[in-house]
Amino acid sequence: MHNTDADTLGFDLVGPTPPNTNTAPTESPEQRIARTAIEVALLFKGQEVHLRDIQLNEDGTLKGEVSGFSNVCAREFEGVRFGQSLSFRYPHIQHSTRKDT
Repeated sequence: MHNTDADTLGFDLVGPTPPNTNTAPTESPEQRIARTAIEVALLFKGQEVHLRDIQLNEDGTLKGEVSGFSNVCAREFEGVRFGQSLSFRYPHIQHSTRKDT
């Protein structure tokens, strides 16, 4: 397992990776998210941190740019800044918004 920014900062984990039922057998959850997600939300100290421009890193982890916080009207929350690039793993994702297909 690769250590990501979300691991280092202490973002919450949802749980184990669910089975990959609606995608090609060779596509990982990370590949699916990188291909289909417009935005993902990660939970950090009780607040959702929204990330856009989701990409797959060479090591199989994900990265995205902080695009906002839920219920916080600020450009920074607990050291996480608007526009900052963060790496994360699939189990960090609380929910995502999918592209129209």
